[in-house]
Amino acid sequence: MTIWMDIIYPYFEAMLEISVMLIFFSKYLRKNVNFAKILPFIALGFIISTVSVPSLYILLLLIIMLILYGTIMLKADIKLCFLYAVLTVEVMQLCYGIFNSVSIILSSFLYHINPMALSYVFMILGSLLALCLSALCYLTILKYMKHKENAQSQYVMMILIPLLMIFTVSGYINYTFYGNSITIEHTYNLPYRIHFQMLIIQTLGIISIFVILYSYQKLTDRFLISKKLSILEQQSYFQKQYVEEAEAHYKSTTSLRHDMKNHILIIKGLLENSDFEKAKTYIEEMNITASGLSFPFQTGNPVVNILLENKAALAAGNNITVNSSLAIPAKCNISDMDFCIILSNALDNAIHACKKLEPDRDKYINISGHIQEDLFLIEIENTFSGNPHFKYDIGLTNIKLVAEKHSGSVDISTDNNTFCLSVLLIISKQP
Repeated sequence: MTIWMDIIYPYFEAMLEISVMLIFFSKYLRKNVNFAKILPFIALGFIISTVSVPSLYILLLLIIMLILYGTIMLKADIKLCFLYAVLTVEVMQLCYGIFNSVSIILSSFLYHINPMALSYVFMILGSLLALCLSALCYLTILKYMKHKENAQSQYVMMILIPLLMIFTVSGYINYTFYGNSITIEHTYNLPYRIHFQMLIIQTLGIISIFVILYSYQKLTDRFLISKKLSILEQQSYFQKQYVEEAEAHYKSTTSLRHDMKNHILIIKGLLENSDFEKAKTYIEEMNITASGLSFPFQTGNPVVNILLENKAALAAGNNITVNSSLAIPAKCNISDMDFCIILSNALDNAIHACKKLEPDRDKYINISGHIQEDLFLIEIENTFSGNPHFKYDIGLTNIKLVAEKHSGSVDISTDNNTFCLSVLLIISKQP
């Protein structure tokens, strides 16, 4: 029993600690837990935990180990690995510090009864409760306060700096008072108030971490909201441009139609005078003028026509072919703004994906629409690199918001080198 408690159990506890840290560290980085990859680092963490160096150095080595695991095995961003490595080790350190202090305070009342038995009881209970508290803190962080991918990198530093300060101060104080190992025999002769002070310090440390994380979450939420608002304002500005351009096109078309009678009379006169060459030249000039006023895409919606024309011009500059059979219902409850949000974001993403392809690849974007009773399906299909992993960016988020606004949904499918975005909307054929 003595051999188990003095030799085997500390090693077992160390392996359990390292395993829990690695599992939650992987989840923080949104990576699947692969035990084949974790096992070597469990062994490395076990070796680090059993090295005879000051405890503060052990914690630093564990942070470095987690960073290496995240960057090498999980291929994660090094800034996020650094942030979550510090957070993971610090939470475990503070939880164990809390129960070390609690164990010492409670055992001081019963120490003279059976010192050996009490040492073992408080060692096992303290370590198990500390591990449970650590897991509870990890789960809370994972559920409510996980990092936002779209947050700016300086926000990561804003949370990392106070975490490092808490880690350094609590680790130094803990080592200064308790040394490299904590035993009842070692701490029993310390002034009684020191244990309460350590308990308060460790508890405040945990509370401070959650306050920092909560503030960080609110900050990143505000950043993402402001970014979405900025994009919507930009799209509203572009929509106004599309409307102005559409109005200019239609005014020019109206002017041409107004003068059509005069043009016909001129052509008729030229033909009556057998001046066929001048008549032919005049008709060609009229054809050129009319071609400049026509839309290359006829969707039934002037705003969407202009949008598609502009995006097609942008695509043509990158050797991307754009085809469209999209027809917008003449009267429906979906605003021009919503159509602009869906199509502009979808086409921007499609053009961006095509630009990543090799220059000799065929690049195309196909736009289509299908109406069945009150269902309107918009599909944007384009060539892409074939990588099924992609980020759900702000553009796709805005498309999803519009679809949900109209009781619809968004679906993404890939087939070899083809990417297809389907947006289903519930429409009412009333204006």
